[in-house]
Amino acid sequence: MDFDNQDDINDFEEEFSPLSVENAEDRLILMHKDAHFGGNFEQMLLYYASEGKGVQEEIDLKRIRELASIENERKIDLSKTLLSDGDRAQISKIHNAYVSLRELYEIENPKTKIPRLLADLILSEDEDPVSEIDAIAALKDQIVPQLLELLNSESMSDPLYPGYGFAPELAARCLAKIGDKRAIISLFEAIGSKDIYTDEASLMGLKAIGEPAKRFLMGVLRGKPLSWDNVRAATALIHFHEDPEVATTALNMLFESDTLKNLPLASELLLICEGLKDPLDRERFQQLALEPAFPKDLKFDHSYLAKQWV
Repeated sequence: MDFDNQDDINDFEEEFSPLSVENAEDRLILMHKDAHFGGNFEQMLLYYASEGKGVQEEIDLKRIRELASIENERKIDLSKTLLSDGDRAQISKIHNAYVSLRELYEIENPKTKIPRLLADLILSEDEDPVSEIDAIAALKDQIVPQLLELLNSESMSDPLYPGYGFAPELAARCLAKIGDKRAIISLFEAIGSKDIYTDEASLMGLKAIGEPAKRFLMGVLRGKPLSWDNVRAATALIHFHEDPEVATTALNMLFESDTLKNLPLASELLLICEGLKDPLDRERFQQLALEPAFPKDLKFDHSYLAKQWV
């Protein structure tokens, strides 16, 4: 694009500066367009109009149309004009990732079976790719290492990469279906580190693994000094609350002063106590609210739970 004078340049930069907070959405739109739609606004508009799987909530369809119109009227490539060298380098990496996945379909041999199944999962446009998950789960322990790698991948958590950021969640769902204990640590570490969908899939995965996962989580829950790991373990153990050992351990910890000072942990332990069955344990639970150190913020939840047993 040619500018007639410095004022034109200044006006353009003011309107589209990639460093401007006001234009953060514009940068996201351009990155998303170049990453998934070959730099083509028309394809992006069609995809967003049809509400495809990769639609980003932060992106307004109206703004896509506006940028497409500006690009067409001014006869410029907004991405080349506005995106930084770092942005373009990232787009290049994303394109290479797409190429690597698609190359798997060009040659069929035993070595590409597992990578192709993972590519099917990542590239699926289905909101709930059940058939792809079932095909992967059918391989059981053979595919666990590759699923763990996908679950732990930072780049595949990025909505700009193939899979729109859903790949780790889908990997967790596959691991839940397989139920292999090798996944315990990775599923645990995924809790609270990615997104709510991966969280839920990871929690379901730990529950599916069963006793080995419970033993691991109980060890972490009892660990000292208290940290974010204790909270994550308690969150996961809510799904094991029907187990008497889990529920009683949660109750006992709620009588410890350092636990009550940790509101997030105490809140999760309170939820686990829903599984208390022993009348004496339930009576002890009732007494919790009388403890001087019991947090005021938890009294409503405590009262609500206690009333369920009346």
